[in-house]
This record gives sequence, structure tokens and C-alpha cells, in this order.
Amino acid sequence: MATEKHWASRQDSKQDEVRNLVARGLDLALLRRKEVGMVLGAAAALGALVGFFVYSRAANENEAWDKLSMAEAFTYYNHPKEAAEALASVTEQRASPAAAGLAGMMQGDLKRTQGDNDAALASLTRAAEVAPEPLKPFALAQKVSALETSGKPAECAAAAQSFLDAHADHFLGPQVYEAMARCHAAAGQADAARSTWQKISLQYPETPWAARANARLQQPTK
Repeated sequence: MATEKHWASRQDSKQDEVRNLVARGLDLALLRRKEVGMVLGAAAALGALVGFFVYSRAANENEAWDKLSMAEAFTYYNHPKEAAEALASVTEQRASPAAAGLAGMMQGDLKRTQGDNDAALASLTRAAEVAPEPLKPFALAQKVSALETSGKPAECAAAAQSFLDAHADHFLGPQVYEAMARCHAAAGQADAARSTWQKISLQYPETPWAARANARLQQPTK
């Protein structure tokens, strides 16, 4: 999470810049009201209010990243209750889609370790919905994994297919393909599982993914 912490520190400096901008806007509003009357004064005041909104949004985003960092620390020091509260605050506030998406993924991990698979899946589903595009594939792949470990092979295969339809070239693709093949097999869909292993072998040659797929293909069918 070092990237998120660095981003939060950068936002602090931006927050100071916006604060100064708001102050200058308010000064301009007062000046224009005196010089050219109410119309231009009102326009300048509106500009100051817009600046204040931007400042408030930046402050809320900073708060979201701070709480996310706190949740990470609570998790590291084995304080799951405090971590869960911090993560819930970030996901409910949604001041930063990126922070909310990461918080949802952390919630999913935390709830899976506690054995609450249904709650974990709900958190991962929300994370995939709110996360911006660079993070969305990670949330979707994590959801596929959660469905597999929860013993829901049909839902796992469907979620994996949705991931591959939208992010076929993502580096997590082979991992998702493997999960889909295993889930097809677990659901009793031997032909679909074999077809998926063949896709892995063809699309990712000379990789560990292909080696595992070839080993599966060499196993006798039941």
C-alpha cells in the first residue's frame, strides 16, 4: 500500500494549494462587489464556492486514504475489529473511488479469513462496482478466487468468463483461466474444463501456466 500512502502525502500539498486559491477567490469576490457591483461580485463569489467545493473534496479524499492506511496498520497488528470499522468508513463515504475499491478488496480478504464467505463476496462485488478501471480487474479476479474457495463453481466460472470478456489481455488472465478450468471440473463440466486448459496451453506457451495446463491435459479423463 506504499503507493496509496504516497498519493495521500501528495494530496496534502494539493490541499494547501486549493486553500490558497479559495482565499484569493474570496478576496476577489469582495473586491469586485465594491468596484463593479452585485453581478460581477456574485460571479466571483460563485467561483469561490466552487473552489471551496474542490477543497472539501480533496480533504475528504485525504481522509479516505488516511483511514485506509489505518485499516492496513490495524490488520498488520491483528486488530480486526478496528480494521473492519476503518474499512467500512471508507466504503460508505466513497470520497475516493480508488480508496473505496481497495477498501472493499481488503474487506473481502478480512471476511474470508474470518470464514464469512458470503460477506466477503458482497464486499468484493461492491469493490468491483466502484473501483476505477486500473483497480477493477484486481477486484474481479479476487471475486473469482473467493467464489472458488466458497465452493460455488458455477458462479466462479461465470465470473471468470465476465473477467475474460472485459480484460482478456490483463496479466491476471492466466490465473483467472485456471480458476475457471478448476471450477468447470468441480461443476462436473469436464469438456468445458478441458477446453479451458487447452486455451491456456495455446495462449500462454512456455510459461508455468501452460506447463500446468499440459499436465492436466495429459491426465486421463474420467
